[in-house]
Amino acid sequence: MASKYITEIAISTTPERDQQLHDEDFNKMDVNLNKGTSSTTRVYIWFKKGNGKPITRVQFSFSGAMKEDLKKAGFTELPENLNSGTQGDVIQLWYFRGESPKYDIPIEGLFLTTNENEEAHQLKLGWERLPCSLNRGNPGAFITLWVKRKSQTYICDVAATTSFHEHMNLFKEGYIRLDEDLNRGSGGKPIFFWYRQSTSTGGGITEMNASIKHEQDSILEKRGFTMMDVNLNAGTNGLSVYVWIKKDGSLPIKALTVTSNPDVIGPYDEVGLILIDKNLNAGNNGMPLYLWYGK
Repeated sequence: MASKYITEIAISTTPERDQQLHDEDFNKMDVNLNKGTSSTTRVYIWFKKGNGKPITRVQFSFSGAMKEDLKKAGFTELPENLNSGTQGDVIQLWYFRGESPKYDIPIEGLFLTTNENEEAHQLKLGWERLPCSLNRGNPGAFITLWVKRKSQTYICDVAATTSFHEHMNLFKEGYIRLDEDLNRGSGGKPIFFWYRQSTSTGGGITEMNASIKHEQDSILEKRGFTMMDVNLNAGTNGLSVYVWIKKDGSLPIKALTVTSNPDVIGPYDEVGLILIDKNLNAGNNGMPLYLWYGK
């Protein structure tokens, strides 16, 4: 019987590498990651399903500090630059074969989207969005990678970090990093949001919100929310931005992502995603970024 789970991922940036991976029975994802750019380099993601340990987490790096944390946490590095042939950020893909049966749920499918309507469709089908734009730093199409897990998962915990020395511990505790700097373009310290998921429907996060003014804090507190203790605008001259969560015993949220693309609002709304309508870069000149979640 064929294996259900993905055990290997690879990248090609040349026709010779394409042929090699084809000969090794990898499956090619037929989206050129340089779509929409002037580059003649064609970059593809490939994967293989086998009988080995399944891949349970996929992350991206676009800075040296991100690479170091992933190495220390035991992720496998793919050396190719997903932005090869462009002036965009150097982006690398990393994967991990997890040990925790509670938090590391095998991945059985990968999918690439190139527009917001495709994204909304994938969210509706229960796919998990990895928010790093694979054309980050260049004007190409907004391409994102998605994963499908063997079981329905729910968000049980979230975290936020303001320094890289916190990253390795969260990786080791089963957290997944949303690979977008929430202070992007603001001049502030790199800030990342994280989530941990499990198949359990008990004790998870059931609602999320955010505040950018003190008067909003008391309103959310009265509504039963708990404030996370990390200012997502730390190190900038912007407003203090805090995320609030609620765990009320009802069915937890299933999806969590961050986006900088204003065009997703209509399609995301149509599939029932909930926008946390507070710019995470409120009050500074950074890129407008927004959290979304889905029940």
